[in-house]
Amino acid sequence: MPRPDDVQTWTQTIHERYTNYLKTSFFFRETSLRKSFELALREEGSLLKGPYAEAGRGFVQGIHARALAQECFSGEDTELLPALIDQPLYEHQEKALRSVHVDGRNIVVATGTASGKTEGFLYPIFFELYRQHLEGKLQEPGVRAMILYPMNALANDQRERLGEICARLCDSGSTFRPQFGQYIGQTPHNLKDQYRNAEIKQDERLTGELVFRDEMRKTPPHILLTNYSMLEYLLIRPDDSPLFDSGRGEHWQFIVLDEAHQYRGSRGMEMGMLIRRLKQRLREGGRAGGFRCIATSATMSSQETSRDRQVVAEFASELFGESFSQHGVIFGKPSVAETSETPRRYHVFIRALEGAFLVHHNGTDAVVLNRKSSTVGETRSVPLEIALCRECGQHYYVGKDVRGRLKEAVRDPSRPDFGVEYYLPTNEGDTHVLCRQCGLLGSRLLACRCGATIRVKKCKTHSSRPDQLPECGVCGYQRGGVGDPVQEVVHGTDGPNAVIATALQELLPEASRKVLAFADSRQEAAFFAWYIEDTYEKVRDRNLILRAMRQAEVGAEGLSLDDLKNRLFKEWNCFGLFRGSETVEGKDRHVSKAIFREALTDERRLCLEGVGLLKWFVKIPDEINVPEAMMAAPWSFTNEDARKLLAYLLDTLRQRSAMALPSVPSAPNWVDIFPQRSHVSYSRNRPRARSSSVREWGSGQSQTVKHFLVRLLENSGLSEEEKVSSAIKLMKDVWKTVRNYDETCVISGDQLLVPAEMNGTFRLNPRWLRVKIVEHSDIWKCSKCGTTSAVNVELLVGTIVGIFAVVAAAPETCQLSMSQILERTITESYTKALDCLRS
Repeated sequence: MPRPDDVQTWTQTIHERYTNYLKTSFFFRETSLRKSFELALREEGSLLKGPYAEAGRGFVQGIHARALAQECFSGEDTELLPALIDQPLYEHQEKALRSVHVDGRNIVVATGTASGKTEGFLYPIFFELYRQHLEGKLQEPGVRAMILYPMNALANDQRERLGEICARLCDSGSTFRPQFGQYIGQTPHNLKDQYRNAEIKQDERLTGELVFRDEMRKTPPHILLTNYSMLEYLLIRPDDSPLFDSGRGEHWQFIVLDEAHQYRGSRGMEMGMLIRRLKQRLREGGRAGGFRCIATSATMSSQETSRDRQVVAEFASELFGESFSQHGVIFGKPSVAETSETPRRYHVFIRALEGAFLVHHNGTDAVVLNRKSSTVGETRSVPLEIALCRECGQHYYVGKDVRGRLKEAVRDPSRPDFGVEYYLPTNEGDTHVLCRQCGLLGSRLLACRCGATIRVKKCKTHSSRPDQLPECGVCGYQRGGVGDPVQEVVHGTDGPNAVIATALQELLPEASRKVLAFADSRQEAAFFAWYIEDTYEKVRDRNLILRAMRQAEVGAEGLSLDDLKNRLFKEWNCFGLFRGSETVEGKDRHVSKAIFREALTDERRLCLEGVGLLKWFVKIPDEINVPEAMMAAPWSFTNEDARKLLAYLLDTLRQRSAMALPSVPSAPNWVDIFPQRSHVSYSRNRPRARSSSVREWGSGQSQTVKHFLVRLLENSGLSEEEKVSSAIKLMKDVWKTVRNYDETCVISGDQLLVPAEMNGTFRLNPRWLRVKIVEHSDIWKCSKCGTTSAVNVELLVGTIVGIFAVVAAAPETCQLSMSQILERTITESYTKALDCLRS
């Protein structure tokens, strides 16, 4: 049981991990905005509230369960007793049972998690079934109670609970034999339904359970477990009419909604209409009396006040279309002993980002995290939403021009005005004028007197996706066509949840390391299970790769992939990561997969290279002669600098997923490493067939040409067209030189480029890839995009003056002049990475 001080420390740790994740995910190119964003994340209560101590898991006790049965059935309770727990009920459980079974009320059980809410609705149902059993009516076919769950996982738990109760009744020799059935999408029609694993369902049948649709239609179970979607199907499919029609609706009494707080807003309206359709169908099927409605919720309300009772009662009345009184709203009362002791559970609430907005004050912009933050100092300012380039961090104003003001964009595709407008702060091209204070937008001088106008360029959105840009207007990043390169400052649930779950797993005592996560659908739950495991493995493997690199000194030549594999194998073995059943070949495959996943990662800012800890590079064979074009104008490189540039150009193949995998049995295949990424290959000529996995080497549209080589000629005096032409020619000469070397290579398998599956396409040979640890003195940081690098190539070429940087992670993002590109620094990210990975 954690102490309050521990919980406070844990909360701070989770908050720090969460904010660090957000800072990494959303990078601002401008230093002032970056610092303002970090300040907004750290602001007290902006993203995290808590911890709040729960009074305890103990509640005031009521009457013994079996004593209550004796009271209700006057000595005829013997055959019911095995179904009940042999201990006192909580007071709220007793109250729920009396309210439903004795007083005939509809109830809402609004108690905390693990408070016994299940008994709050299950016992009233069993008491009613037992009453009908004593009266000889239980054998009449028909459903008596329906329990509706938001997720099948919850229904599965309840199925097991009912099976245990029915088994106890059977083992005791009781003649009271209620039946139940779970009718969901996976329920087989009959024993022949192999698509739904009918034989397995039959083998796993519990006591009192009906497992096939056909048997439930023939003899409906007394208790029906289902979900919202399936209930809709049951009401419209003729095959399922025996559950409701031909007089069988007469016996249907209970309608139970578990986790009822989920049915609010539009979803609540849909559920309300569905319940009304169900009740109407049952009345047509013979139901003359009223219905007993029960709702449960752990979060619907946490306070036992008259006002809270009234609000909850009104909500339930609207949802079920039945009368709920304040007396039917039942809260749990913590016991005095639990209240006075150290609290056992704590609650921390973490808010997701719903966007980032700029507000203007005294000539500067500040980042806020919600639209309501409109006051900075004494100045009123309209928060303007922004989006960020995923690569360079350039910010854009996003919204919609509504009668001359920048308003919130419409993101609902069903709306006729769907679409987002992006405005890039710039003085180039056809610009507009935007007031950062009031949001006024126009093509000429604005009428407002706020004194906060800037020039912005309206960017053209994607031809088929009016809410996305095709590329960043600053760095040209296109994200390979797999999504928008410029994103609003919002995130999905998987990333943050993985960060929080991992932090909890590390903080909890080893004996208590259990994390339970809920999702609204089976698909989301399955994806998150994979995502969190995948994320954890990448962090773990990065840690171990760094440890492996530090096992012994690494020379200037670096380690080959085989060298690193041997070292990493020892680390995996040391930490017991191999399974006892694995062969040496299987172990080798696991370690190789970890290395290739790191070497070829697309997480440029998160990987070991991106934070300045490791350096990947291509070793150029001593026998190769650099292209003569590199030595001639306009390049005029020295031989040493030309070899460095050649190594970098070949390394771009690795950066773009165009590296071959070893052709040995123990090597992993591409799908094992990157199941959602294409294995790219390069061809000298433009591919005949359109393919996302085949690229043209030296294309005038490639990032290497457009945003790297062309910039080397910034001060050359050449026209833009001449720069591009020179860059393309250089790339052609590089390809020719490398292919000539490969064709005359004496040792088989030592070529720089190896053939890919597609004829005429090639990939980098992993034998020439090297890795080494980066020293403090070799850390470089781009002053424009903040990217760290371990490479600085000084190219002194005729008219090209100043420092040229090869930024290994993202060269295309640097937009400053050559003399401004780099600032030499031991970066903050390097220090943080060391602290994070040292353990």
